[in-house]
Amino acid sequence: MPKTLQEYISYSFLKEPLKVLKTQVMHGANYFSAGPIVLIRLDLGSYNEVFTNQIEAFPEKLEKALPSLYEHHCSVGKKGGFLLRVNEGTLLGHVIEHVAIELQTLAGMDVGYGKTRSTLETGVYNIIFRFFDEVAGIYAGKAAVNLVNSLLTNQKFDCNEIVENLIDIREKRLLGPSTQAIVNEAEKRKIPFLRLDEYNLVQLGTGKYHKSVRATITSDTNFIAVETSDNKFLTSLMLTNAGIPMPETISADNTLDLLDFQKRLQKPIVVKPYEGYLGKSLTVNLKTEKEITNAFLQAKEFNDKVIAQPHVEGKSYRLLIIDYKFVAATELTPPYVSGNGALSVKQLIEQLNAQPERQQGDKGKLSIVEIDEITEKLLSDNELTLDSVLSTGKTIFLKTSGNMKFGGSAKDVTDTVNPFNIFLAERAARVIGLNVAGVDFITSDIAAPINENGGVIIEINAAPDFRMHLNPTDGVSRNVAKSLVDMLFPANEKTRVPIFSVTGTAGKTIAVLLLNYCLKQEGFTTGINTSDGLYIDDKCLFKGNMTYTEDVALVLKDPVIDCAITETSREGILRKGLGYKFADFGIVLNIHDEHVGVDDIEYIEDLAYAKSVVAEEVYEDGYSILNADNELVLEMKNRLYSKIALFSKQAQNKDVSAHILKGGLAVNIIDNVICVHHKTKSIQLIPLTDIPLTFGNKATFMYDQILASVAALFAFGVTIENIVKYLKSFLPTPENLPGRMNLIPIKGSMVLLDNAHNIINLQGLKSFLDNYTEEKIGVVYATGDRSDEQIMEIGATATSIFSEILFYEGIDNSGRQTGEIIELLKKGAIKKGYDEQKITTFIEPDKAWETALLKLEKNKIIVILSAKPEETLKIINQNK
Repeated sequence: MPKTLQEYISYSFLKEPLKVLKTQVMHGANYFSAGPIVLIRLDLGSYNEVFTNQIEAFPEKLEKALPSLYEHHCSVGKKGGFLLRVNEGTLLGHVIEHVAIELQTLAGMDVGYGKTRSTLETGVYNIIFRFFDEVAGIYAGKAAVNLVNSLLTNQKFDCNEIVENLIDIREKRLLGPSTQAIVNEAEKRKIPFLRLDEYNLVQLGTGKYHKSVRATITSDTNFIAVETSDNKFLTSLMLTNAGIPMPETISADNTLDLLDFQKRLQKPIVVKPYEGYLGKSLTVNLKTEKEITNAFLQAKEFNDKVIAQPHVEGKSYRLLIIDYKFVAATELTPPYVSGNGALSVKQLIEQLNAQPERQQGDKGKLSIVEIDEITEKLLSDNELTLDSVLSTGKTIFLKTSGNMKFGGSAKDVTDTVNPFNIFLAERAARVIGLNVAGVDFITSDIAAPINENGGVIIEINAAPDFRMHLNPTDGVSRNVAKSLVDMLFPANEKTRVPIFSVTGTAGKTIAVLLLNYCLKQEGFTTGINTSDGLYIDDKCLFKGNMTYTEDVALVLKDPVIDCAITETSREGILRKGLGYKFADFGIVLNIHDEHVGVDDIEYIEDLAYAKSVVAEEVYEDGYSILNADNELVLEMKNRLYSKIALFSKQAQNKDVSAHILKGGLAVNIIDNVICVHHKTKSIQLIPLTDIPLTFGNKATFMYDQILASVAALFAFGVTIENIVKYLKSFLPTPENLPGRMNLIPIKGSMVLLDNAHNIINLQGLKSFLDNYTEEKIGVVYATGDRSDEQIMEIGATATSIFSEILFYEGIDNSGRQTGEIIELLKKGAIKKGYDEQKITTFIEPDKAWETALLKLEKNKIIVILSAKPEETLKIINQNK
């Protein structure tokens, strides 16, 4: 019995003996994979280091429960390879990985990728596997754990039920065949897509260039035309008046009019709802008063009125029109059974549904034939029931419509359609104004003009199903999605906005804001997401940390922007992966010893590997922009397919020199002047002292951001003259760089507002402040998403900068107890030998800021480090 989606989502893990600690879904490229994955964090408990060949009868039980695991090659490289590994001995996490993959495969979702990795905790593993649908992937993962736990505890487990449920999830959640074909065609052309709902509404392209589709209705489809095609009576009038052969059509709200109509025609009639599609409540070949009355009552359930037409004998054909041009045609046949003198109708239907190509829903080549009122009526019309045994050769249709959704079959006839019939179908679409239309013919032969053989067009449909053309039962498959994507995105038209993605340990937000300023000056309407908020055309829509997967999607969905700049954080990569498929510019500023020991980041190399996805997921004609002074960043170039640009603070970096000799793009500093090298040219750009962002070359920690931005802008095609102009005019004010190196004069002294919250940033800040002789009082915080040792180190580093320190609780405690971070900061400072009397602690940030400002006097600099620049600036301005 099919369940609701909520029931599938609520499906729970068996709690022992193997315990699940966490389930996580990553949609974008991530630390583990370039594609979407489910991650299950599993504690093997007492089964840690217990191999499958050491568990009594486990290999035999597993193979019996899921024999199709034989198809898995695993590292052996051939069928049966995985089961061989199980027999020889492997850990249970590895088994769960393969079971989760196989359950999805059996449900028609061939994901085919998985890994099992150790973590920092003994006996705890991350099981990773791909998914087509998030709900299906999680459900398969839960079922895989439950199967293994059931085998270990000798409980029964029904894999067939799980697979049936996964098929149900597939049908409820996956894109329909038409929409999926359109998405596939778009991806061939590197047109990104974003799913907008849980059904078939999809955005193709990004920013101002995007178009939307829902099945085969597009954002360019005329709404009035869709409504007109749904009104079968109005459609008939319009097409008849346009000289298109249509059967005579009447509307009626009572049976008497229908009976009079049939009597006048002296032939059977067809009755269907006034509005509708998919052949719902369509009844054909009506001859008697009882049949007509019943058909009227059935159709009237949909509308107050019904329409009637003479029943036309012939074959049913669908001609597909896209952009008012003929694309493909199929002959549609309702599902039927033929007798053999032995089996009942019901048995014949079961036999029909057992055909390998028939599947539940609409994702297979053919659909299952459901027994419904229409089936029973057709049997009754032939004086049969489901239990009747059909004589040999006798054929009974099971539906009135050849719609594939109801089990019908399709034969491609594209190459045999008569040109006159093509003309009529294209004309019908134009008369209605429908740019994507399914025009339905009934005629004895579509190869002959219907005005000569008595054929007719019976209706025209919006949102025509592509499945019959993409995957016909008989004949050639037609890639009709190509024509639709051609219509939406004509040749040489833009389909997506350029994406600049910036990552690194320090300086990400500044680089994003600098790029944003420059690109705004170039005339672009930008969308940016940073740790401060999300901005469209410089208007803040959301405040706070907006560096996660879903935040990037918000930018790319925006209908106004023509350029996107995204700050890509470690948290975003590790939590859900990248929020885009590919960027045009992937910038890696630096990698430093930050967040090691958190989120399974055991070594700094792990952190570099996680952030390397920003460099890797770049279009081949785009640029990965790497810091050549940072060995961990430079190493990334060995696994890139994109173009590479290098930047360096050194005049003689050997890797940059080699890159320049090969004609590559590079930016470096020679004699305190920024230089750009590309192909055979080297250009002196601008002295560092002319760039306000360097504070007269005192803020050397700004170099990475400036050099990387210059490389990206040059690669994007911004002229040297404009790059220089923008660097000179970009001032580190609260308006341009809110909360980043804002020097604010107050009462003859200065307040410096910044957001340094890690060791690297503090060290850079120290090098800047060392240029000033004034006493420095610091207001310092740390976030909770790092180890205790790193928080203490921040406190210790602050002691080398400030003569007095005010520690306060930051906005991101990451689940730590109130006051815990303050105590760690204080502990780190005292351990460094700092005078405890010079330390004050605060829970509330604004109290710390206000207290510090009261200490402002001549020959003192108050340095406020804050993750809430707007609130802090408000308090600073109140003290001016």
